[in-house]
Amino acid sequence: MNPIRVWFVARLLREKVLVLALVLLGALIWASSASERLQANLRGFRSAQSALATQQLWLNNRPAIEEAAAAAVRDLDPRRTYDATFLVAEIMGIASRSGLAVNTEPPRTQRSPQFAVHTVQVTTRRAELASLLRFYQELASKAPYLGLEQISLQGDRSAPGLVNATFQVASVELVRDPAR
Repeated sequence: MNPIRVWFVARLLREKVLVLALVLLGALIWASSASERLQANLRGFRSAQSALATQQLWLNNRPAIEEAAAAAVRDLDPRRTYDATFLVAEIMGIASRSGLAVNTEPPRTQRSPQFAVHTVQVTTRRAELASLLRFYQELASKAPYLGLEQISLQGDRSAPGLVNATFQVASVELVRDPAR
């Protein structure tokens, strides 16, 4: 006979019930943990399937996307696109004309075969809302060559009526083919 069974049979009824309850509790905890891991794996699998389907959709539409990008390039004037240095200079000029004192972070660039997208973070403290609106309107007039990607506004606690703002401004530069 199994030594565990012999030990269990030799116990009092209350001890048997207690041991059985502890074993069932352990099994329940293990099953719950296994269920959570299984659900997490299923979510990961579904997420991977969704990502794969999205990637396949992009790959299937590649000719149309490349055609749309080529059409967009034809509509852009390469002389009006901004490189990273000119982007910072233009932002500083717009801010000056709007009456804002701004600080800029160094530009970040993402390149593709046809475009280079430059982004700059611009911060101003204690600005009047009218100045921010002038800045925004002049920036909007430069579209599609300049664009506002993100904005964060926060009221200045020490100066009611003034605002602290952070903008993320992006520009598109056409990358010239070196073979031309």
